[in-house]
Amino acid sequence: MTAPAPRPRQPIEAKVQAGTLSAVVGGIAVYLLQTYACRGAGPAGIVSLIYAAVPGLLALAGGYLAPHTPRTLPPAAAPPSNVTITQPPPA
Repeated sequence: MTAPAPRPRQPIEAKVQAGTLSAVVGGIAVYLLQTYACRGAGPAGIVSLIYAAVPGLLALAGGYLAPHTPRTLPPAAAPPSNVTITQPPPA
């Protein structure tokens, strides 16, 4: 028995790409700021909230602002035929 042919993959939508990329950039930016600019200054609780919130908020903003990926339309429905179906007369 042979396996069915795999379906072609759909492209990753622009909103997903933008959200992922902005989260990665946000995480790197927070790390660089904490390591080189702030040098550990600040309460640990606030720093952990910043680590959690900034990449998430940037991912949300990147996904929200990115354009939608256009989708292909399904094939049009067949036009109605010239056959008319009538109910049989009551018996």
